[in-house]
Amino acid sequence: MGMSTLLNSAEIRVHLAPGALLACEIRRNWGRARVTRKASFQCFPGERPAAMQALRRWVEEGPARRSLVWIVGPTEAQYFVLPWSPEWVDPRTRDAYARARYEQLYGRQAEAASFCFADPSPDGEQLVSCISATLHAELEGFADACGCELDGIKPSVAAVWERFREVLETEQGTLCIVEGDRQALVRHDRTRIEDIVVRQRGSHEPVDARGSGVYRRFSTTPERVPGLGAAELRLPAQAGFDNSGDAAYAMALCGAL
Repeated sequence: MGMSTLLNSAEIRVHLAPGALLACEIRRNWGRARVTRKASFQCFPGERPAAMQALRRWVEEGPARRSLVWIVGPTEAQYFVLPWSPEWVDPRTRDAYARARYEQLYGRQAEAASFCFADPSPDGEQLVSCISATLHAELEGFADACGCELDGIKPSVAAVWERFREVLETEQGTLCIVEGDRQALVRHDRTRIEDIVVRQRGSHEPVDARGSGVYRRFSTTPERVPGLGAAELRLPAQAGFDNSGDAAYAMALCGAL
């Protein structure tokens, strides 16, 4: 690959958020990232095909050489924790147990889901993220139709945990991830994820983390009712991105900045 090709390529990152597709284009020069374009496409129930078409036109306005990463929000993803490391069992046993656990928790056939396994913790637990197989195929098909190299489909909790794991894995407490009207509460003890709850976010539901370890929060929206004792997790400011005005795009950029 020539230098001119590298300089004329882009990474597209899209957050499939509650009610919107939030897209960012990133270009890198000599290892430094620059957010060159941002766009939001409303995507309410039943309206995603139109939003995807608008997103495709936006993507195709950029460089011909491009990769695509999807970050899937809480309305489309489910989570649970396996109590062992795949190092202790063969992958087929792990997959079979994960599928059985999924069916037990969600009452759906595992064949209809696509599974993503995070890196296991040293204690053995492993975070499993699931989206529907239909959605997975739709996101793969979109990348192919746009001429993008698909570089990943990641549920948002996994994306935030991976981005900030160097901080989170030194602490015991709760990670709160806020996306629109949903929030995911991840209870952890250093490297060990103990529990995940995704719930509706209401103005009457502030989180009081006093006495239960460190409470950290990563949000794509301004906080209406601040959590007590919250320590904010933020991406570093870069050319084309500033947390004060671009918070809505923080999830799309999580892992890139």
